[in-house]
Amino acid sequence: MLDTQQSTCDIGFDGNITVRIPITITRKSGRRFIMTPQGKKLEYQSPKPSNPMIAAIVKAHYWQELLETGKVASLKEIAHNEKITDGYVSRVYRLTLLAPDIITAILSGTQPKNLFLLDLLKPFPLLWAHQRERWGI
Repeated sequence: MLDTQQSTCDIGFDGNITVRIPITITRKSGRRFIMTPQGKKLEYQSPKPSNPMIAAIVKAHYWQELLETGKVASLKEIAHNEKITDGYVSRVYRLTLLAPDIITAILSGTQPKNLFLLDLLKPFPLLWAHQRERWGI
């Protein structure tokens, strides 16, 4: 619950809610900390990579390598060898078409918090600019 004497909450005509909480930024040993009104400090949490998305991207590029080197003849053969459905292999394989900066963001954990593997497995635009626009990257 917000302390109404220190914090404010406004609801705009467009339905957006704006919350203002007073904070103080202090330095300790060269590091910056955000101090809450109660004096408790908030620690910075670095972004965490999404393991399912990383695993799917790695799988897709591995399958691409198998196809390019001729170790397998088709995605259907990959599905048979992996004992998974053709449809799943096709959806995962499509991740090889992601923009390089989107892959970098996923690998480093800086992708948008609302981007999940299920979003990547749905049909997406082939143009990299449209991919960035769709997922806000």
